[in-house]
Amino acid sequence: MGSANELDIRCVACNKLLAHYDSDTDTHRPPPEELLRDEKVPVPNFGWFCSQECGNIYSERTGIKFDRDANGNIRYYE
Repeated sequence: MGSANELDIRCVACNKLLAHYDSDTDTHRPPPEELLRDEKVPVPNFGWFCSQECGNIYSERTGIKFDRDANGNIRYYE
C-alpha cells in the first residue's frame, strides 16, 4: 500500500491504519463505505475509531463525550 500519508485514515485512539489514501485516484482504500460495513466508527469533523472499544477508551481518557445511540454506541449516522 505504500508509505504513510497524512490523508490516510487511522484510528484516533490506537493509530491503527484503517484506509490508505490513494493520490492517483483521490480515494481511500478501502473506501469509507467499506469501513462502515466493517463497523469502524466515524465521528464527523474529528476522525475514526477502529472499534467502539477504542472510542470508549479515548472518551474515558480524554473526557470527550460523543453522540451515542440507544445501545450506548458512538453513532453519528443512520
